[in-house]
Order: sequence, then C-alpha cells, then structure tokens
Amino acid sequence: MNVAHGVGSSADLPLPLDLVLQAGAATVVLSFLISAFLWRRPRLDGGVPREAPLAWLRYPVLLLTGCVVVIAFLGPPGDRNPAAHALFVWLWVGLVPVSVVLGPVWRAVNPLRTLFALLCRPPFRLPPHGLRPLPPGRGAGSWPAAAFLLAFVWFELVVPHQGDPVAVGAFLCGYGVMQLAGAVVRGEEWFARADCFEVYSSLAGRLSPPAWKPWLSGLATPAPAAFLAVWWGSTVFDSAAGGPAWAAFVQRAGHPGLLATAALVLICGLILVAVRRVAGRFDVTGSLIPIAVGYTLAHYLSLLLVEGPRGVLLLLGREPDWNPALIPGAMAAAQIALILAGHVLGVIVAHDRALAESPDRPVLATLADELPMVIFMIGCTWAGLFLLFVR
Repeated sequence: MNVAHGVGSSADLPLPLDLVLQAGAATVVLSFLISAFLWRRPRLDGGVPREAPLAWLRYPVLLLTGCVVVIAFLGPPGDRNPAAHALFVWLWVGLVPVSVVLGPVWRAVNPLRTLFALLCRPPFRLPPHGLRPLPPGRGAGSWPAAAFLLAFVWFELVVPHQGDPVAVGAFLCGYGVMQLAGAVVRGEEWFARADCFEVYSSLAGRLSPPAWKPWLSGLATPAPAAFLAVWWGSTVFDSAAGGPAWAAFVQRAGHPGLLATAALVLICGLILVAVRRVAGRFDVTGSLIPIAVGYTLAHYLSLLLVEGPRGVLLLLGREPDWNPALIPGAMAAAQIALILAGHVLGVIVAHDRALAESPDRPVLATLADELPMVIFMIGCTWAGLFLLFVR
C-alpha cells in the first residue's frame, strides 16, 4: 500500500503551486471577512446530537473483527492478506468519511464495547461500571485516547514491516486486551475516554449533518487538544517523511526508527503548543476538527479509493484485480478542495466561538482577537498544500 500520499504532485496541479498557495491564503482571509460581516451573533450553541440507529450492526462488526484477527494469523501471507487493509484503510481512513456522513458510528458498533457487554453477562458477570468507576465529569477525555492514538500512528508510520499480517494481528490483540483491561477497572465509559478510534469517530462525527441540528453545532463544544495534535501531527509527519529530503537525512544520520519516533513526537508536541498559544483566551479546538478531517481525507484519498475496494476483494477470497486509473489532475483538485473546505469551516467555527465567549465585547475587538488564529490557519493551509504536492 504505497499510495497513501495520493497520485497528485505539483506538476498535476490545476494552477502553478505559488498561485495555489496564494489562493489558499485568500480563501481563508475571505472566509474570515465574510464571517465578520454576515455572522454577527453566535449560531452554533445549543445543538442537539442525534445518534444513527446502528446498534443492530454491533454483532456483525464483532464477527467481522474476529474474522480479521483470525485471518491475520492463519490467512495467506503478505499482500494477499486483508488484515492490513482492515486496520489501515477501512478503520483508520474509512472511518472518517463514514462518521462525517452518519455521525459517531464507532461508538454504536465498537466491537470492544460489544465484547465487554458480553463479559458483563453470565457466566462472567463483570461489573459494567468497573471496579473503580470514572469520577463524575470525566467522560470523553483526551490524554488516554491521545496516548493510544500515538501508539497506533507510531506502529503505522515507524515500525518496520507494520503491514505484515501477523504484526497487524498482534497489534489488534494487544490493543483489545489493554482496552478491555481499562474497561474492567473503569467501566464501559472507558472506551469513550481511551479508545482512540471511538474518540476519532466521535470528533469526525461532529461534522455530520444528520447527527447535529443545526449543522456544525457539534463543533461548538471544545475538543481534546492533545488528541487533535496527534491526529493532525501524524498526517503531517507522514507527508514529510514521504519526501526525498527526509530519506536523505535519515540515510546520512542513520537510526531511522529512533529519528522517526523523535520527529513524530516532536511534530505532535509542536502542534499542541501552537494550538494552545495561538488560541489565546478562546477555546477554538472545535474549529480544528474540520481542518484535521479535510487534511486526512486529502492525504489518504487515493489510498481509500484504490486499497479500500481491494481489501474487500481480498477478504472475499477473490483476486485483487481492482486497479482504477486515477486522474492525477482531478485528484490534485480534489485534495485542494478538501483542504480549503476544512479551513473555511474552521474559520467560521472559530469566529462563532469567539462571539459566544465574548457576547458583550465590541465586534471589532473580537475580530482583532481572532487575527492570530486566522494567521495560524493560513500557515496551516500553506503547510498542508506544500506537504501534499512538494515532497
């Protein structure tokens, strides 16, 4: 699976790269100015979430997960095994568009929740609220899920031979055991706090029109900054590490695993510090969700289109003859559109949050407070476009 970065390059852009970067900055600035004139009062507070009726899929998803784990250990070796596709394509990438369309689907179908619920019944009779239940007010958290997400992206991006089916099966088993152990101690709500895929789906689901009325109101609630930093930082690292500059640096310095680990942690840490310092007195973490979603979809677009269906064919035991001819220019345009759409939504949400947190403050003063965030988003737009098309 070597198409994670997409098929587009700077030569495939619909415009020269410098004009694309200028258009990205202009899009962010114009969206800020339009919001300033047309969005005079907060409109996103008081949203009501709606869960999709997907509980009937719990047991089929649990069965599918079990099949993937068994196939990982006992199935065909190498690229003919669908285990890596299930983890890196269907779950990591495919969960984002599904959650954007349907809402936080993983909470409803999470196989770990289903397995824990079965263990709470006879003959096991585990306490559903855990041996030491979570204290009140500590539901969906940030640091446990961020730590598990960092472990996952480290496995995906740094560990050698991470696509080996046995390695994938071992990771899935280890992850499941640790999550179930946490649930035994803390209760079922441990998954909402520590299962990185459930938190991942819940954050992406805040963009779902069917799940939130009015639309985007789910982004008015603060989001876990540490988790967003790891999510966003991992895609940034993946783009940067795919370029010749990083390969040349590692070749000269040696110790590729150690350097990659340090770079991944450093990038995630820098993003976390930047988010907290730029936001100032406003909590605009919700505005970072559409940016992270847009960049993730842009970054992994070709991986999803090519390897997603191929993994289904492998699971069905058929020859993986799925080789669509992706048009580089169209892919590049789609990637640009996804990144810019994420930043436009981010600007709107950040503006609404600033208005909500300072209802009595003069409008011009509120706009002045938002300028550092707008400049930060322009820099992120440039960085995202540059890393996608110039590596």
